[in-house]
Amino acid sequence: MSLLHSSKAYVFNLRTTSSAEAKRLWRKDIKEKWNWQCAYCGDKNNLTIDHIVPRCKGGPDFSNNVVCCCNKCNQSKGHEPWDNWYLNQEFFSINRYDKIRKWMKPDPVKELFLYKPRRNNLT
Repeated sequence: MSLLHSSKAYVFNLRTTSSAEAKRLWRKDIKEKWNWQCAYCGDKNNLTIDHIVPRCKGGPDFSNNVVCCCNKCNQSKGHEPWDNWYLNQEFFSINRYDKIRKWMKPDPVKELFLYKPRRNNLT
């Protein structure tokens, strides 16, 4: 299964019927996408979900704004802008930084309706 945009999408797409189960599945899928490692330091213990742009600063509750994160990094980052915080950490990695920036990019726009010009046969 692929990662859906938000926990509400798990209910909408009938993967589950309860919001609690939808949140659990969404969180598990995010951790799987990050190979069960902290996006910042690479630790594999005490994993949580971190909002890259904190919700109190207007960050959405969507997949491209959350990463798998160890509890230590999550607590240390707090409500700081993630890039300012991350650049000052001793475990800073340009590869992880680029991976997080790529993760944050919005999904490409999908054309939901394919309208084709119709030929007028009357002329």
